[in-house]
Parts: sequence; C-alpha cells; structure tokens
Amino acid sequence: MAALAAAPAAPVPWDRTSRAYRRRWWILAVCCLSLLVIIVDNSILNVAIPTLVRDLDASTSQLQWIVDSYTLVFAGLLLTAGSLGDRFGRRGALQFGMVALGLGSVAAAFV
Repeated sequence: MAALAAAPAAPVPWDRTSRAYRRRWWILAVCCLSLLVIIVDNSILNVAIPTLVRDLDASTSQLQWIVDSYTLVFAGLLLTAGSLGDRFGRRGALQFGMVALGLGSVAAAFV
C-alpha cells in the first residue's frame, strides 16, 4: 500500500510575524480617523445650513442641492481615488486626499 502524502497546510490568513500584522491596529486607527474627518466635514455643512439660509436667502431646493452636491462629489472622487490608490499606492492616495480635504476646508473657512 502506498504511503499517503501529507496534506498541505491550510494557508494562514495572517502571518503573525509580518509587519502588517503587527501594525494592523494602527492601520485601522488611520482608516477610522480619515472617516471621522469626512463625517465632521459633513456635519459642519449641516450645521451651516441656517447661516446659508440667512446670508444667501437660499430656498429649500437650493439647500438640498448644496447638501447633495457634497455627497455626489464625494462619491465621484471616491471611485477615482480608489482607482488611483490601486495604481499608485493606497497610503499615498490617502495622504493626498487628507491634505486636499484639509486645504479645501481651510480655504472654505476663510472665503
């Protein structure tokens, strides 16, 4: 009777000695922080709605377009940034996006 060959070991989802495994909580924290920045920015827009009504005499329809345009631009840029992140690296794409969002928020605060 022929000897049975040992079955190959099942692949381990995480190599516990890898650098990514050791830094997984930092990676999660950075992703959560970037999401928190987006949520805060969207909350600022919603808090500013009464000021927009008072200063610009914006109608309900115009306010809806203001809020929806933020979501539409974000969704469009999310697809583009995901593609660029796959092509050039996720870390650089996230850093570029955070810097662009920060500069845009600062510029909007002083305009």
